[in-house]
Amino acid sequence: MNDYCEFYHHPSCPKTEYWKEGSDCCSWDGATCDLVTGHVIKLDLSCSWLSGTIHSNSALFRFPHLQRLNLAFNNFSGSSVSAGFGRFSSLMHLNLSYSGFSGLISPEISHLSNLVSLDLSWNDGSEFSPQSFDSLVQNLTKLRKLHLHGISVSSVFPNSLLNRSSLISLDLSSCGFYGRFPDNDIHLSKLELLYLYGNQDLSGNFPRFSENNSLIDLALSITNFSGELPASIGNLKSLQTLYLSYCQFSGSIPDSLENLT
Repeated sequence: MNDYCEFYHHPSCPKTEYWKEGSDCCSWDGATCDLVTGHVIKLDLSCSWLSGTIHSNSALFRFPHLQRLNLAFNNFSGSSVSAGFGRFSSLMHLNLSYSGFSGLISPEISHLSNLVSLDLSWNDGSEFSPQSFDSLVQNLTKLRKLHLHGISVSSVFPNSLLNRSSLISLDLSSCGFYGRFPDNDIHLSKLELLYLYGNQDLSGNFPRFSENNSLIDLALSITNFSGELPASIGNLKSLQTLYLSYCQFSGSIPDSLENLT
């Protein structure tokens, strides 16, 4: 995991090495406390050389007032995203990416109704049951960022996500989605990133975005999207990266692509 930390320019050190029971937790490396209440509201333990299994009675779950929790780039091999994570009722930001989680993700995660950012990506071997994923989509209505790369969902594409006007970044790549992507216009004016690549059984036409869009990154590679590229692709004025390799698109490239600078 240290290699990943270096690649992403994250400082890497054993933050919990000097944590001592009975000491002021607000002085612990990686912990941030509310200045008024003294409660720990943020734990950033990314790139902290942590390993092993997170049990249900872990000290991690003794911070009920957490608003931000970052455990990215560690090695919790053998751990699942357990029901314990559902206890953080005030949590707004949860990042468990690149941390070796596997197995079934607890449906309790959908109880975190205050989440605005959820990143579970790059935990190969983790999976949602279709019912748990449906609950997540239904209950987490404040999400701005949802990154699930590589998490097995094996479900039809959740069309209701495309009605979440708050979404800024949506990565559902390599999740095993199937069926047809909706043909109606996408009215997500704040959406900057949409990754659907690696869903080989997901079909549809090139997504239709309204003129009022902020899209910067779009990745549809290794899907079953097909048909001609529409002239409306020129409406993506902010687009910087576009990945369409190994799709089924046909026909000529529209002249409106020249409008994208």
